[in-house]
Amino acid sequence: MLISPMFTVFKTLRGCDIGSKEEEIDVSLTALEVLRFLLEFLVLLVCARVLGELARRLNQPQVIGELLAGVLIGPSLFGAISPSLFANLFPSKGAQGLLLQLIAQIGVIFLLLLSGLETNLEVVKRKLKPALTISIGSIITPFLAGYCLASLLPAALIAHPGARQIFMLFVATAMSISAIPVIVKILLDMNLMKRDIGQLILASGIINDTIGWFLLAFVSGMATSQNLQINSLMISIFGTLAFAVFCFTIGYRMIRALTKWVDNQFGGESPVFTLVVVLGLAGGAVTEALHVEAFLGSFLVGIQMARVPRITRATRIKLEGMTLAIFAPIFFATAGLKVNILQILKPELLLVLLLVIVTASLAKLVGTYAGARLARLNHWTAISLGSGMNARGAVEIIIATLGLQIGVLTTSMYTIIVIMAIATSMMAPPLLRWALRHVAPDPEEAERLQRQSLEEKSFLYGLKRMLVPVRDGRIALLAADIIQHLSGQRSIEATLLHVTTDGLPESGRINREDNFHENEKLNELVLAKSLSSIKNVEWEQKTRKLKQDEHTANVILSESERGYDLLVVGASRNKSGSSLFGHVVDYVVMESPCNVFVLYAPWRLESISLLKRILLPTTGTTNDLRTAEFAVALAKAHNAEITAIYVVETNPLKALFSSESLDMQAMESAENMGWHAISEVTRLGEASNVPVNGIVKTGTGGNVGHEIVEFSNASQQDIILLNAERRPAGGDLYCGHTVDRIVRTVKCPVGILFSKSSVFQNIQ
Repeated sequence: MLISPMFTVFKTLRGCDIGSKEEEIDVSLTALEVLRFLLEFLVLLVCARVLGELARRLNQPQVIGELLAGVLIGPSLFGAISPSLFANLFPSKGAQGLLLQLIAQIGVIFLLLLSGLETNLEVVKRKLKPALTISIGSIITPFLAGYCLASLLPAALIAHPGARQIFMLFVATAMSISAIPVIVKILLDMNLMKRDIGQLILASGIINDTIGWFLLAFVSGMATSQNLQINSLMISIFGTLAFAVFCFTIGYRMIRALTKWVDNQFGGESPVFTLVVVLGLAGGAVTEALHVEAFLGSFLVGIQMARVPRITRATRIKLEGMTLAIFAPIFFATAGLKVNILQILKPELLLVLLLVIVTASLAKLVGTYAGARLARLNHWTAISLGSGMNARGAVEIIIATLGLQIGVLTTSMYTIIVIMAIATSMMAPPLLRWALRHVAPDPEEAERLQRQSLEEKSFLYGLKRMLVPVRDGRIALLAADIIQHLSGQRSIEATLLHVTTDGLPESGRINREDNFHENEKLNELVLAKSLSSIKNVEWEQKTRKLKQDEHTANVILSESERGYDLLVVGASRNKSGSSLFGHVVDYVVMESPCNVFVLYAPWRLESISLLKRILLPTTGTTNDLRTAEFAVALAKAHNAEITAIYVVETNPLKALFSSESLDMQAMESAENMGWHAISEVTRLGEASNVPVNGIVKTGTGGNVGHEIVEFSNASQQDIILLNAERRPAGGDLYCGHTVDRIVRTVKCPVGILFSKSSVFQNIQ
């Protein structure tokens, strides 16, 4: 049976004997082998993290320290000082040596999965055409340069003098392929992943690396077989392309549906995080089965997961912490373990090493530069791309290992190629940092980066899933209108929960659920048609019929525990004075595990679009700024204006016991605080081109709410948006004198945000 050239690479590396007779082998590890593995893992991790941190403090990417850690622990230093201890701790043969390689490979898969999650697909789409040109230039020029250089190298570096042509192809391939894991780590270390230049380097590197694996399959096939197996190579190429198409079409919808199901069934971040890891490994398994590197499949899956709303920033941070703190340092340190500088400490070999490094670097820079200029990129951007793409790594080590094992390279040439890979990886960060000093973001990119920076800190941007309990179609459409404007340009999920008393006897309906169930009937067909026209919101409708001993509030709270970020509730004027919004809404607000937004309308509100004047009381707290984000989003959607009001609360009794000068100083200080709080709202408005007016008023103690209502009525505000805290008060919802006064006396609608941080748990 014929074996594909690509599979030959992995067969050789992993020590598998494909096609041999099956033998029963005891592969269990002894206690000593387990201890040895734990010790080598510990030593590598500690050294990699320590030197990585040292590199960071020297203002260098951590990957430099991690690679250097492997070199120092390897045969170049530790192995030279204590050869026997090194051989016992890091055996190169047998299952013991493969364990560490397996951990390193998992590190690469997680690193590329993380890279996919951080990829901005819109930027990559815009940069795809130049990325193709750049990647082709970055391969052809180094390949030709490496081929020519290898033809001039002494025969002593070739294992078999008659195999010079194959030797030349191996050297050329090693010089032409960039190492995407190293590139990704550099981009992450230098905070370039979100920059246009970073996304372009990433896209070009992925294409370069993928072409490189196919090129390696071609070369290894020529080296190990009389007849190159074109069929197997074509299966790898077209299979990979087919998998990529699948990921961007059906695969994305499958991932989104599966994530939704897992989140609904199990809830919380841990199940979703587990799913992210499982899907990343599954993608890697597919491309590995196609005889292409596993990390490519993980990267493709990661790009799709970046588009799924339920995969939150918190999940990404978990993956980032695990990858960058543990697995990635192990991978880079393991690569450094393969370097033995002592083998080439001869003048002629050092000269060859220098020639290889210089030729590889210059050829990569020239080729990438030429491709970038053909793509009409400017001079310094082209140099930056060449600097970033210069990093080599795992691929070169694999090529060198394969060449050594099949008898093409000598141990000296193997070491030269591996050192070239390590050296170019260490050269890339400082060269890239130098070149980027001359590459400023253009206005469009600067605006995008500023927007992304605000979004990462934004409370509003973190709202991915919303729950809307509805009584009738009018309330549902008002809530839907709010959610649409809160979503902006991103995709979110919203669930409409209709709780009905249908099926209960008349005696079971009367007064049992306060004013939550109104006489208006929910027209589901009209509602569905209206919701389908709202962009960027994926709607789901659920209907729950109450049982005899079940309460509406408990049904809503039970659903809200399924991982929602925001609960949007409508409330009308409460006829009884014992509760703020009615017993059902009050109880839901008190007990909700997520953020709650209550839209209180003392009169029948038909459309949010009628709200052109928004009043925003503020004190400058974090929760007030969250409410300000709501105000800015609604104002931007309806071309409304915001008035931020700060009320200085005074104490009349204090004036009797203090001097007039002290009172003036205190008042001036309080007013300055007020204007500072208003300036924070103004800053948010300016970022979205929303005008914000400011006013500072004075109110006596306990009359802040009265001042806000007076100003609202006098200036004919259309809605008041404010933040409130949930406070226990004998089992009832109490939000303080200010909120209570506003809700009970104001003439216009009020939107109140109860942030998750202000929840008082277990209120009975």
